[in-house]
Amino acid sequence: MAAAAQQDYLDAESGLTRALQQGYSYWYVDGSLHGERPEDFPRERTDALLELMQQTGMRPIYHGNFKSPLGSDVPALATAALHYACREVDVCSRLGGAPLIVHGGGVVEPRLVAEVRQAGLHQLITNLRALVAYAAPRGVQVWLENLCNYTRFHPFYYICTTADEIATVLEQVPGLHLFLDVSHAYVNGGDPVAMFRQFHNRIIGMSFSDNHQDRDAHLPLGAGSLPFDALVAAIIEAGWRGMVGFETRGGTLAGSVQQLSGLAALRGNRGDAG
Repeated sequence: MAAAAQQDYLDAESGLTRALQQGYSYWYVDGSLHGERPEDFPRERTDALLELMQQTGMRPIYHGNFKSPLGSDVPALATAALHYACREVDVCSRLGGAPLIVHGGGVVEPRLVAEVRQAGLHQLITNLRALVAYAAPRGVQVWLENLCNYTRFHPFYYICTTADEIATVLEQVPGLHLFLDVSHAYVNGGDPVAMFRQFHNRIIGMSFSDNHQDRDAHLPLGAGSLPFDALVAAIIEAGWRGMVGFETRGGTLAGSVQQLSGLAALRGNRGDAG
């Protein structure tokens, strides 16, 4: 873990303070919240945040609005979502080149599910190519976060949830980074360990929380059934290094690090015994 980030669903200023108190090096600015969207960051506010960042050494990650339909099958909506994401990039640029986390969005109540999902994926790829090209000269990296592959909560379907969809997007969008949400990958019987092994060379960071495979519950590490022991083993085996964001409700950085360190130590002891 090269750095740790906290998502605490607070306004940017309060989130910075809370993360600083707990020992994090980064914090999430949550663009899905009222008051945290692009229009809510006039120059006076960004200047004040930059001063706080300079004083504290904290760095932001802008968690883009996950409701934005970058992967909509309706071209006009997808185009509007791209314009919106570019405004999020502008905020990131003004905040010292903060990375932008984006999501695939979804499609709603399609009659031909496979066909519409494919159309949404194609539109997502088109939008991500344009977004990466817009962000690069502004000093902003674009990080794609996978969403949950829900199968019991219809009439909507998220885009870019499965390994096949992620592989297609990464292959066709050079310069895009993957921010692997292991909790999302675990929902509905998914395999976050296999997903990590497949994409670790493109993974710039991961989001950690736990669940029982039924929904994205944001439980503290160890409170669900996600196989963090196997994930830690895979991380060590791959020699991966990067950002870890913690989206745990009720968890602390100290508790999360203790949990992960214990798993790493256990694996080391097993290796010594072998």
